[in-house]
Order: sequence, then structure tokens, then C-alpha cells
Amino acid sequence: MSSGENQQRYDEIMRKISGRRPFGEKARAEPRVTPHGRALDMVNAYDSFARLTQDRYAKILCHGPKALHGKAWAGVVVWYRQKGYHGYQKLSLFGVWARHADDELLLSVGIRKLSYRAPIFDAGVYRVAIENGFRLYYEDDGQPPGTEDKLLYQSSFDAKKRLAHRQALADILREWRRNAGTA
Repeated sequence: MSSGENQQRYDEIMRKISGRRPFGEKARAEPRVTPHGRALDMVNAYDSFARLTQDRYAKILCHGPKALHGKAWAGVVVWYRQKGYHGYQKLSLFGVWARHADDELLLSVGIRKLSYRAPIFDAGVYRVAIENGFRLYYEDDGQPPGTEDKLLYQSSFDAKKRLAHRQALADILREWRRNAGTA
């Protein structure tokens, strides 16, 4: 074998080794793509909300995003609270959800308010845990907004109109960022 062939063989072996899963690790299951998840992907929901958490805000602390799903819905949310010691008492979920209603796929953007539900409050533990999720302290699964929540946008999802949905989402996020902490 020539040195070029040896190098090609070496590169091929290294590529195969790097593609293998570590010993003892279970094979990764590919996530099942649902119509809800596909709709959120088409409007670039996750990346749009991820940009919100990269900024610093004067009045709020913002965390996330997190992709969530239920039986007939999927969503991408960020969660935020007022700064200060007592800010933990109310948490806001700001997100976009795709769900089925009346035989159509709806795209909704809204804000849900959650009350603190844990029996005690430990600021140090809370500060670390809230960065990773809100379920532990607020006992909520991140479901789509209901009648008592603030609905900012709702439209029947049509893949052909995905750019219009993306623009509407971008406008809402820009407005939220401008007024961060007052909603």
C-alpha cells in the first residue's frame, strides 16, 4: 500500500470510530416528528426564542428555551420572572404552541402566568434549578394558553403561509423584547 492509501484507510477507520456510540450506551432513538413539531420547525420557533435568553433585561430574569409536547400539542417556551427576592412568586411562560382544535392545526403565541407551588423557598437551590426548568416549582407542563391567559397571536397554520407566520412571530418577539418585564 502506498502512503496515500494508508492515510485514506486510517481516515476511514477514525471516521467509523468517531461515529460509534460509547460502550454500554443505548442507541439513541430518533425523535418522532409530529405535525405540531413540524409546524414549529417551519416557523423557526426554537431559535427565535433562544435569542431572547441571550439578552440581559433591566427588570426580569429570562431562562430557556425549552421544547415541550403533550398529547395533541407541542410548544417552545421561555420563562421569566421579575428580579428581586420575591420575584419567584409569579413566573411567566412566553411561548409559541401548535395544537389541534376543531380539525385544524392552530399556531398560538401567548403568555401564561404561573404561581409558585413548592411548600418552601430556598433561594440558592431555586436559582440553580430554575435555569433548567420550571416544572418542579410551578407544577405545570407548559400547555398552550387558555382563556385566562394572554393570547398575542393565533392563526390556522398553513405551510404555504409559513413566512407570514414567521414574520408575525418575529414582530411579537421584537415587541416583547422592547417591553421586557412589563407583560
